[in-house]
Order: sequence, then structure tokens, then C-alpha cells
Amino acid sequence: MVETKSGYPFVEGKHGIPFKDLQADSSGVVMGGSGRFLHYDIGSNSIEIEDEEFSGYHMYVKVSENTFMATVFTRRYITGRRHPDLFARKFIIFAYEYFLAKGHEISTYSSYWMPSIDKFSSENYEQYSKLLMQGLCPEDAARSTWTGKLAAELGFSEVESISEDKSEGLSVVFKRPDQD
Repeated sequence: MVETKSGYPFVEGKHGIPFKDLQADSSGVVMGGSGRFLHYDIGSNSIEIEDEEFSGYHMYVKVSENTFMATVFTRRYITGRRHPDLFARKFIIFAYEYFLAKGHEISTYSSYWMPSIDKFSSENYEQYSKLLMQGLCPEDAARSTWTGKLAAELGFSEVESISEDKSEGLSVVFKRPDQD
């Protein structure tokens, strides 16, 4: 069973993912609370959930070299429609607690933000860009995004680095205040 202190919301016939019914280190297809089929892969250092019908709905977290990395797409870019079973904030907290319980030491939180393209977009990228245009420095803008606020909740309130790639996407790494 995959469980954590905070759990993940599941209400049969309505919404959510029944993580309590899934085994660690397994993969397969499970029916979400809404009745939609979800592909899942739960490993010792990663968890991935994807809607079987539309791969644009996708949540993925991984721990590598003491870094917690998260990528979530729970809304359609064009319509803004939310997936009924995928809750980004709950999933990230759930996964973070899961990895800690598995004995992972996590010292940084990494996230990748990209400009709107095709069916994918990053709310964080848009928030960050707007905050820069309002005069915030890059570090304060990153901390003020949705992910920056959640990272701070998990203890990663400082920005370690912000780097841009060729596609103008941003890699943002948060750290605990007591780390050098």
C-alpha cells in the first residue's frame, strides 16, 4: 500500500486516485474516482500518473541525488479545464512524504517551467514572467509563484538557482535556508 501522513483525496464516483489500494514498486492502470482510467508507475524513487485517454494530463515526481523534482499538468492549456482526479498540490505533498518515508534525504526541490506551447503551459512560467515585469528580482519572482510557495511550505524557501535553456524554459531549484 502507498500511504503517507497527509494521504491523497479519493472519493469513489467523484474524484481522486486510490493510492491506498496500489502497491509500491508497481505499475498498471487504475480507475480514478471520476471513472477515468489512469496509468500509474510507482517506484522507489519516482511516481508517475497519466490519464489513459489524454496524455496532456500528467503528474510526475522523482528523487535523484537528493533533489525532489516535480512536473505536473492538471489543466488543459486551451480550455483551462481541470482533470477530475489529478490534484497537483496534494500529489506533490503526498509524493514528498512518501519519499521521506522511504528513507530519501531531500535537500533541494527542482521544477521546470516552460512558456505556453501547443497543449502544454506552465502557470509558474506565466506568473514568474508577470512578476519580473512588475519589477521583482528573479529570486523573489520565483518564490512568489505557485511552486515557490509550495516549496517554501515544504521547507525550501530559498532559491538556489534559476537557469534558462534554449527553448526559453526555466529550471528553478529551491533549497532550505540553512543550506550553502
